[in-house]
Amino acid sequence: MMSQEDDVITQADALMRRHRSFVARVVEVANEETTVAAAHNAENDVDFPVLTEVVDAPETAPRDSEALLATLRADVENELSAWLVEVLPAAVANASQNILTELDAKARHTLLPHLLEILNNGTTRKEPTP
Repeated sequence: MMSQEDDVITQADALMRRHRSFVARVVEVANEETTVAAAHNAENDVDFPVLTEVVDAPETAPRDSEALLATLRADVENELSAWLVEVLPAAVANASQNILTELDAKARHTLLPHLLEILNNGTTRKEPTP
């Protein structure tokens, strides 16, 4: 009976054989020297981890998380600044146009009638007496 570890390796090997997109070359082994040489070449050709290889978690984690966070903060600040430079002028122009339109409407509806009344009647607002 196969151990569970051997079974996993066999299944992984079968999966890789089904999905590989290359054709492995056939190596004819004539004697023990060529077998050792072929095994040595195969070890040197492999550039990916083996399924049984143990990788320590600290090696995969970022070494300096504060430096990474500082870099990310700087990237966010730069992106925000670039966005504001692009969007803010149009937003300010639109808001100031809205303010001018509102002031014009208020002046025409409240101030202008009062000024015309003053011109027509010759009256001014009465100053409150102290």
